[in-house]
Amino acid sequence: MPVNDLRFPGAMLLTLILAMILAIIPLGDTLSAWRPEWIALTLVHWALVIRDRTSLLIVFVIGLVVDALYGSLLGQHALGYVLVTYLAVRLSLRMTPEAFMQQLALLFVIMGVYMLITLWIQRVTGGSVTVGWLYWASLLSSIVIWPVYHSLLGYFHVQRKAL
Repeated sequence: MPVNDLRFPGAMLLTLILAMILAIIPLGDTLSAWRPEWIALTLVHWALVIRDRTSLLIVFVIGLVVDALYGSLLGQHALGYVLVTYLAVRLSLRMTPEAFMQQLALLFVIMGVYMLITLWIQRVTGGSVTVGWLYWASLLSSIVIWPVYHSLLGYFHVQRKAL
């Protein structure tokens, strides 16, 4: 069974910083609704690739940093990202890594749960929420961009044979 290793020690951190940059690039109102959830996609990728070395504490801290970047309720994204990572690790144990349709179904469930949690927190706290079907546009764009993004992030890890 092949084992995935990081190409260099800070690969996971670098990809998360790049995802944060992609997440805060200013876009128009219409385009920002279609922006994929870059950070959650990156966390799902690393949870699928190196699930035994993915730390929920680090993911929680990343979520707090994202909360500070967005100016949202402290802990909102941290809770969502921890759930995303946990679900990705747990559900990935039940699928084969090469199964494309299984990955898309897994991603749909995980990202849907993340967006439901975020929507619930925003509704409870009275935050501004995109109304209607446009809220779910980022879920659709995240699923569409997943195969390309997952393969691009594949550069940051290498497979080796297990001993």
